[in-house]
Amino acid sequence: MSAVPVPSSRADGNQVLTRRALRTKGVRLLDGGRQGDEVVACGLVGAVRMDCGVYANFGRRMQISDLEMEVALKEEVSIKIFLEGHVEASIDGEPIPMPRRTAQGRWQPSAIVVSHPQGARLRRKARKGQYLDKMVIGLPRDWLRRWQGFADTPQGFKALIEGRPGLWRWQPSARAEFLIRQMFDIAARKPPFATMQLESNTLAIIAEALSDTFGSGADAVASSGNLTATEQQRLYALVKCIDRRPGCELCVTDIVGELATSPATLQRLVRKAHNCSLAEFIRNKYLDDARQALMFSDRSISDIAFAAGYTHLSNFTAAFRRRFGHPPSQLRRPGSLTGHSTEAGV
Repeated sequence: MSAVPVPSSRADGNQVLTRRALRTKGVRLLDGGRQGDEVVACGLVGAVRMDCGVYANFGRRMQISDLEMEVALKEEVSIKIFLEGHVEASIDGEPIPMPRRTAQGRWQPSAIVVSHPQGARLRRKARKGQYLDKMVIGLPRDWLRRWQGFADTPQGFKALIEGRPGLWRWQPSARAEFLIRQMFDIAARKPPFATMQLESNTLAIIAEALSDTFGSGADAVASSGNLTATEQQRLYALVKCIDRRPGCELCVTDIVGELATSPATLQRLVRKAHNCSLAEFIRNKYLDDARQALMFSDRSISDIAFAAGYTHLSNFTAAFRRRFGHPPSQLRRPGSLTGHSTEAGV
């Protein structure tokens, strides 16, 4: 697989979008026929392109001029995530939910998983001063078909694989929001191993979106609006601490020391955000990561189990079955990944 942050068009990291550039991409402008080369938006943008056909377009883009547009969409499945900001948008007349501010003034992200036919119409209207922090992930159906035929495949997920149209709302977790914002930073700084980080984050977001939306018995997702700004940042830091350590080396005492907090504070935070204990949160995090490794890597099941903190494969299998309803071996079905990358709007 390969993924490349889109180079910024200016040294300050802002990419400029003009009316002329929109027209060359097949966008129809609907606001009075102005066809000049006026700048309509600028901001930090990035992209991931993988050999299997999965792609992600993301960015912090400030709308700096009025814009009303329509574009014909290609037949595909996409995950559209909006972290903050607001514009008016719809697909074939179905409104796309936008983020809302909570009583505390924080943005509550919104997202959808959508399957649409060839020629579906996307409309978007923005006004001067509006903006979006967003990500659009495209999933080729050939890639999704690797899960076809599983006995426990939910009906909604079958609709995606079979090409039937549909729109499902998804509430991104605090971790998903963190991963997206981290991708903004990666695109801006282009650190070592940027490609690896972009791919990893994209696959993690896909796994959460599909499992939360279609997985039977999926855990309830905590609304980030339930957390204060300090709690949100502390939860991000907790996830990063866990990510830096394999389960076989994790020590809660180290996490508490690194975050300069107390076990009781972390317990209250995790209980508030995810309605589980700190130990359950950590265990579920490693099991979720193990599930992604089983689906997207060639590592052995025993190696993945050890990294998740299990010294005995039987214990890992039992814990995995309790969380996902099937043994880890079920995800090791043969199949090839094919597809072609495409572009997405909004």
